[in-house]
Amino acid sequence: MNVFDAMIQRRSHRGTFQKRAIDADDLEKLIEAARWAPSPFNVQPWELVLIQESEGKTALADLTERAVVAQFTDPKFLDDNSRWMRVNEKEWQERGDGVLLSEHVTLPKPLQHAPEKLLEELLKNAKSFALLGHLGAGKIPAGEIATQVREAPLLMLVTMNCKRFPPGQGATRWMWLSMGMLIQNVLLAATALKIGVQFVSAPLESAADRERIRQLFNVPTSYEIITLLRMGYMEEEGSGSVRLQTSGFVHTEKMKAK
Repeated sequence: MNVFDAMIQRRSHRGTFQKRAIDADDLEKLIEAARWAPSPFNVQPWELVLIQESEGKTALADLTERAVVAQFTDPKFLDDNSRWMRVNEKEWQERGDGVLLSEHVTLPKPLQHAPEKLLEELLKNAKSFALLGHLGAGKIPAGEIATQVREAPLLMLVTMNCKRFPPGQGATRWMWLSMGMLIQNVLLAATALKIGVQFVSAPLESAADRERIRQLFNVPTSYEIITLLRMGYMEEEGSGSVRLQTSGFVHTEKMKAK
């Protein structure tokens, strides 16, 4: 697969993975893709923790479950999420951004066949669902996500060594840029190898949870925990995606007034 095909075919994989472990050769290719990511002054500020044993995966799954339950009680989190949910394929294609509600959230059975107008109204008032979160509404999706984390063949914890910084006032900015390039290298290599990848963001949202992860995996205090990737061979190909038209974000010479 050439790099352009990999860019277009890459998807966040929210489904299940095959039970088998990632082959040693493929794992080595993922690591090599990470190793050759660019960084300013070639500082290479990254370190990866590969988690394949049940102890580490269970700890992260438990942390994820608690974090998702908490998110369902947070009005701001629910409201922020609703802004990027699209209720049908037509709206999704026309807007060219966000995620399809049915693919991103497992709706309660009474809402799975609800009229789209009702779903639109519910999304507009998503923050009010925090009350249901306090009543335990988040436990089912939290359990589903935790199971996916626990059963993933590989979890990759991406960290940044903050002592390996380039010169200049923009050092921190360039280090974060480096981490993004490393992650993109891993995503493109995984796509070429038919390995699915999903960002597991819930257990990284709060400082307290990041500190717990630091303790669990012996991450030094001078390191920043950047992201957690859930990885494995896909059981089925991912669904489609959408993007903004280039006219919506490309400017010539100067940015156009909006």
